[in-house]
Amino acid sequence: MITTLPIEILYLLEEKIGKEEAKKVSSAIIASLDVIETKANDTALQKKLELKDELTKELATKADIARLTEKLEEKATKADLVLVETKLEAKIDNLELKMKLYFVILLCAIFLSNPTATNLITKIIGITK
Repeated sequence: MITTLPIEILYLLEEKIGKEEAKKVSSAIIASLDVIETKANDTALQKKLELKDELTKELATKADIARLTEKLEEKATKADLVLVETKLEAKIDNLELKMKLYFVILLCAIFLSNPTATNLITKIIGITK
């Protein structure tokens, strides 16, 4: 970027060291200011790139978020399956108990309604001879 010195500085230099020397000094000052500005811009750009790299490493990308979402859905699905499995096991246990009860009731009904079975039971128990 082109840098210029204020006119007051040029007049002051001309008074103190002469017109030709003032031009040389002002050219040197302008050149050094340009170099400083260039270095400052380069340093700022370098810092900006370093900061961007650092933040990029720390922040989650869309791919990271998608991967985590997939894992969470998989875990949720597994948890749902475990819950369904637990409920089904409870229902199966309940049905087994009911089946046993129905079987005992059915056997009792058969034995009580059949006179031969009633005689057999009383002989087994030892009530009659």
